[in-house]
Amino acid sequence: MKIIRPLTITDTMLTASNVAETDYSEFAMGTTYAAGDYCIVATGLETLTLDVAPAPADWAEGATITGASSGKSAKIVQKVSSTVYQIRERSGSFTLGEILSDGTNTADQGAAHPTVTAATDKVHKIYQSLSAGNQGNYPPLDVLKTVPKWLDIGATNRWKCFDNSVGTLTENASSITYTITPGVIFDSIAFLALTGQTVRIKLTDPTDGVVYDETVNLLDMIPTGTIPDMDWYAYFFSDIRQTSEVARPGISLYLNTVVEITITYTGGTAKVGGIILGTQMTLGNTLYSPQVGIRDYSIKGTDDYGNPQIVERAYANRGTFDILIPTASIAYIRNVLASYRATLLLWIGADDYEATIIYGFFKEFNIVISYPDYAECSIEIEGIS
Repeated sequence: MKIIRPLTITDTMLTASNVAETDYSEFAMGTTYAAGDYCIVATGLETLTLDVAPAPADWAEGATITGASSGKSAKIVQKVSSTVYQIRERSGSFTLGEILSDGTNTADQGAAHPTVTAATDKVHKIYQSLSAGNQGNYPPLDVLKTVPKWLDIGATNRWKCFDNSVGTLTENASSITYTITPGVIFDSIAFLALTGQTVRIKLTDPTDGVVYDETVNLLDMIPTGTIPDMDWYAYFFSDIRQTSEVARPGISLYLNTVVEITITYTGGTAKVGGIILGTQMTLGNTLYSPQVGIRDYSIKGTDDYGNPQIVERAYANRGTFDILIPTASIAYIRNVLASYRATLLLWIGADDYEATIIYGFFKEFNIVISYPDYAECSIEIEGIS
């Protein structure tokens, strides 16, 4: 049994992708949205630092400020302190020492200000307007209000595979490509809910060059019925099986590795529900007779006349495993699992069995000291949908 502790993928790490972030138009502070309208927020907030506070009053949310000498403008999102504001939609660079004004309230700057600190990590989410006449309400902050005017729909298409939900799929015609530079040591990669023909994993070190390059075939043929071996009948009439989970633990220990990912589906739509980079840890040896299955969230029943009523919903993988651990490691394993009691991890029951790859958390575990040198740990894993 291995676990992979995922990295959080940030804008700095994700350097390239062929998946366009054009689900909807970018949110604009000056646009008036009707109920049901959608937008995305794919840019972060900048921080504006002033030398003196605006007077006679603070700048209001949604106000447009303009530099007297530069002529550049920006939209106010929120006040952080009397001399610090978060802004967006800046048209260009302000000039040091210039006067900034919203037309009524003015900040007369000293020689070192105003300064703007660029956003580091962005939001990358889709939002739906809940009311008419919705203007100037920055969605990521508005959804936190008691009566919000925006609804958080979830990650944009490009970022769905990094949103900690396997059921939300990144989709793109023919192929999906990502270039990721984590900037930290990682040794494992995994893909969840794949649809495609192949997935290529290429790792490049700036000094040593290509240190790992593998193309995984995601299509296999399943012999029909009880036929034990492939014959001509099975060749022509058997189903094609789609491998949906791929895990490669222990593939790299380079600090500055560049990861290139290519999921190919020629003539179709490539999809992936999760891409996980992280570090692996071995908990113990998985014993035979693990149990794997799913938890179905669909609604199944009948109406008053006995007609079937089925509403298909998402499902989540689940599994129960018995693992053998040295008795000397009992306290360590117990503490490690306790520390991850509320953490999403990738669990790999056995490297050779795709069905034992589950992204989720453990519900409970029990350690039985069965032998002088070894103990058995029973652990139940609940996947996420």
